Amino acid sequence: MTEVIADRDFLTLRLREWTLLRTIALGEPWAAEDLTSASDWFQRMATTTQVVASPEALRLLAEHGRTRRVRNAVSRQLQHRDQLN
Repeated sequence: MTEVIADRDFLTLRLREWTLLRTIALGEPWAAEDLTSASDWFQRMATTTQVVASPEALRLLAEHGRTRRVRNAVSRQLQHRDQLN
């Protein structure tokens, strides 16, 4: 698939971000820089879906998310999780 979209920057970026989302969801290793440099779309997806269960990823986005909207959403999500535990 990457060969088919190699010359299309947007599609390549989106595929890379979907792959990162999957990597985090499966508990596989990921780099903090990949998460903090990801697009606003990716960071919103990571905060609004139940796919990302990694507390480390969520804490990183709460501190270093690209927008206040992302940082606030993750902070609320983490507070909610703390209340449940």
